[in-house]
Amino acid sequence: MWGASLLVLALVSSMAVADPLVPSLTIFGDSVSDVGNNNNLITLIRANFPPYGRDFAEHRPTGRFSNGKLAIDLTAEYMGFDTYPPPYLSQEASLGSALTGANFASGASGMLDGTAHLYVNFSTLYKF
Repeated sequence: MWGASLLVLALVSSMAVADPLVPSLTIFGDSVSDVGNNNNLITLIRANFPPYGRDFAEHRPTGRFSNGKLAIDLTAEYMGFDTYPPPYLSQEASLGSALTGANFASGASGMLDGTAHLYVNFSTLYKF
């Protein structure tokens, strides 16, 4: 109970911050942090269809593997950002938005060779 109260207090107090606490957010990860990079990839691993996004802004799928906000979205709000870092591969990403942050996370990604046999693994990618 106390933990939840402190979390709510921290989130509410962060909304009063005029400027972000850091200049930008750069996110790397898998589906836990993916905000739509897979929408522009040739892959079966996507979240750009219902029921994903039904509790998010505009009630439409965004590519997040969630029906609402991800932890990274809440972190961006807590840090004082007005918007969330866009997916690096999205149409809305630009040089200007990259200066304030970008999200490189991609669902089903992994660093270990055994993550998936159908995808390019990290060691093969590193050779290029």
